[in-house]
Amino acid sequence: MTDFTYQQSLPLKLLPSYGRHDFVVGESNYEAVNLVDNFYNSKIHGLIITGPSASGKSHLVSTLQNKNKYIILDANDINEEKINIFELRNTVVENIQEVDNHIFFLHIINIIKEKNYKVLLTSRVPVNQLDIKLADLNSRLLAYVHTKILLPTDDVLRGIIIKISKDKGLLLSNLVINFILNHLERSYLVIYRFINELDQLSLVQKKKITIPLIKTLLK
Repeated sequence: MTDFTYQQSLPLKLLPSYGRHDFVVGESNYEAVNLVDNFYNSKIHGLIITGPSASGKSHLVSTLQNKNKYIILDANDINEEKINIFELRNTVVENIQEVDNHIFFLHIINIIKEKNYKVLLTSRVPVNQLDIKLADLNSRLLAYVHTKILLPTDDVLRGIIIKISKDKGLLLSNLVINFILNHLERSYLVIYRFINELDQLSLVQKKKITIPLIKTLLK
């Protein structure tokens, strides 16, 4: 196999299709998908999903049953100026590795528990590796159910390539898909960015996507 180096240059674009049927399920994420699918009606109070960038955590969160009954927050929202604690209910907080105000974060999840609501958290870093000095917060998070989205298997990566291509109106042959799988890093983020670049290159050069065209991005 020829060795290529893919140089990322264009910014990552969000995928336009974000429904549950669009989420590619495989061995690397099956447990997380199953937990989220059943979370609302389960007895689980707190769930934490850990996974690398662009692994599908936000997409998976967007597929929650009864999503309208959840407050969706990001780490930057965890401060007294942005959150009315009296309006808290079932809550999702994404990217908890970026939360700075740990005292207020603990206050929030304690209130959610007191109200008998659910909390779903996402993180790029496992809880036991987070820099949390607040013992009560650390123990609370460790007590939640934990699941991981692992490095993608070939079946998941293939499904992601097909999904992104379909969203962009691209028609990729099996030969082209296999070539991409054989020459790119096994990374969600790399795949997303590469297909975006390939789409733009195809538009600029007004060419169909072929292996020779792909090779111009692989140096």
